Amino acid sequence: MRNALMSLAFALTIASCGTSTAPSESAPANDAVQTSGLKDGNYVANKVEPNVTWAAEKLTGEGHQGNLFVENAKFMVKDGQIIAGLVTFDMTQISVTDLTGESKENLENHLKSGDFFNVEVHPKAVLTVNHSTAIENGNTTLNCTLNMNGIEATYDIPVVIATAPVPGSEHLEGISVSGKMMLDLTKHDIKYQSGTFFDNLDWAIKDDVTVGFRIMGTSMNASSVKVPQNF
Repeated sequence: MRNALMSLAFALTIASCGTSTAPSESAPANDAVQTSGLKDGNYVANKVEPNVTWAAEKLTGEGHQGNLFVENAKFMVKDGQIIAGLVTFDMTQISVTDLTGESKENLENHLKSGDFFNVEVHPKAVLTVNHSTAIENGNTTLNCTLNMNGIEATYDIPVVIATAPVPGSEHLEGISVSGKMMLDLTKHDIKYQSGTFFDNLDWAIKDDVTVGFRIMGTSMNASSVKVPQNF
């Protein structure tokens, strides 16, 4: 249980082909072509081992890391920009990768408990893309709402959007969405041993979360774009 004192800062990377990247390495892969001229249509996340990694820290710098499961993800592109999107996380499958045995099991169970993600009550976390603002050279800001632990909070997330070949296919081309964000879990009423609410530097946990991600999307229908109900 002591291990969970280190686990509030939450960094994640969504990637394809089963590879994980740290937040500082979340730029598009070398085979991605940075562009703002994306094909209009609907895109679904590629299922070739997509993954999420998280890294957690106390104020003293110690921490843990692990994986978070992406249940599904989809995006809609119109006029070369993402206009809507939805990413669903299965919080019941959160895992720890830097521990083994009983320590690993204890920390995973604690993360799933009411101290943190309370998965019995809120098994899913959902990130909704509301709209985007293009900057230049594929750089875009996504305005998103994250529903985590049953509480919504809005974030402006800088991303790079690029075209890229779809893993496992020589003929399909998709999109890569990568970037970083700062996630404050206290906005979602996750305050266990928060550095904001406790002043004991031996065990207080950082509130601000560095999030790095890359999502690979495969085109579903590039012929026309109409925002469906319940996208």
